[in-house]
Amino acid sequence: MSPLPPRRPTVRWELLERHLEEAEFLWTQWEHALWSPEHTLSSVAQGDEGRLRAHLDALVLGGRAVATRLLLPALASEEPSCGASATWALLSAEDPDWREPVLRHLEEGPEETQPGILRALELLDRADLHALLLTKLPTLTPALQAGLLRVARTRHLDASDALEQLDWEADPAPHAEALRALPFLPRTQEGDARLSRALSHPHPTVSTAALETGLLLGSREAWERARGSSSRAALLTLAVAGEAKDLAALTARLKDPAADREVLWALGFSGRMAAADALLPLTRDEAQGALALASFAAITGLPLAPPFLVDASADDESTPEDLHEALPRPEVPPATVDAQAVETWWARRRGGFTAEQRYLRGAPLTAQTLSRALETEPMRRRPSLAWEIALRSGGALLVEPRQWSQVQRAQARPLGGQGLEWLTRTGSQLQGR
Repeated sequence: MSPLPPRRPTVRWELLERHLEEAEFLWTQWEHALWSPEHTLSSVAQGDEGRLRAHLDALVLGGRAVATRLLLPALASEEPSCGASATWALLSAEDPDWREPVLRHLEEGPEETQPGILRALELLDRADLHALLLTKLPTLTPALQAGLLRVARTRHLDASDALEQLDWEADPAPHAEALRALPFLPRTQEGDARLSRALSHPHPTVSTAALETGLLLGSREAWERARGSSSRAALLTLAVAGEAKDLAALTARLKDPAADREVLWALGFSGRMAAADALLPLTRDEAQGALALASFAAITGLPLAPPFLVDASADDESTPEDLHEALPRPEVPPATVDAQAVETWWARRRGGFTAEQRYLRGAPLTAQTLSRALETEPMRRRPSLAWEIALRSGGALLVEPRQWSQVQRAQARPLGGQGLEWLTRTGSQLQGR
């Protein structure tokens, strides 16, 4: 009697469907956590991100059967987190190669499904895939051109060959993304001229992108425009690397009863005693008190706990962030501030601070403390810290705050080797690089 053939293992489809459902849910949770005012990088990595990666790995291990039955149909989902999960799992498989069906869906599928696929492409470490995508750039719609340029910029890729074949100034969306990609392209006179023209472009998407890129590349014209701008990147740049007159101009704006929350937020990254002094009176403001206190504490090290916070609660009503933004808007958990307790605390400790030094949580700011802050500061503050790092390095040292945690840590590693002088250079020393 011949032996029976080995039985095929039973595929537990309900379990695999659960993996996809959990991946979709956790992807959304993870995206929210990346801008959280409460989580740190470690808590995100050990929490939602770790669980998300485990479910994605399970889908990859499901092989062809799971890809065909679950993942390819999921590409048609209008939920970005579902499309992103499916794309990640399909393109992480070694065999077979699912590039063709994914890219075909990206090009031919409904526009509503594109954000999820593009987001996964930003996170995938596939140099071959990204090179293929850039060759397709001239044949795509402006929206997809912008999306793939954003992928290239997030992956720190040189897209110059693709841009040479593209009239990227013809539409605001690819125009803005092409400008943001300039730090990863060889520096040319033509690129500088395009950047200069774009600073006065009538479309705000383009002019804002030009301003951000110009600041990173040390454009004197961009720095001058920043002094008259209220954009988030401009305010942050003037707060962390402006001249004394720039900091004075920012603190003077706090005297306006309707002081812009963006100014309060930016001053918290300045590290200056003058900014702490200017923020202190606003802790008494009912509307702005919690944000003023958070920025004050970021400089001085005041504990964000009782007795300084009488009542604090998590913000469960926060709205999703635009995934295309480089810097999140000002936001802190709502709280009631005991301003008198804060003033008493500062009166006792102010003598330990000097006007010349920059501080982070009450300690002198160094490259090493800044590196540690990327691990310990709330996720919502980290993109602004990363902005200063990019600004001071001329765009050479970039930490992408919407990447996987291990990628961010690898990108931040060279920071610890920078000297004190690197953190004290002001705008006049950062221009003309």
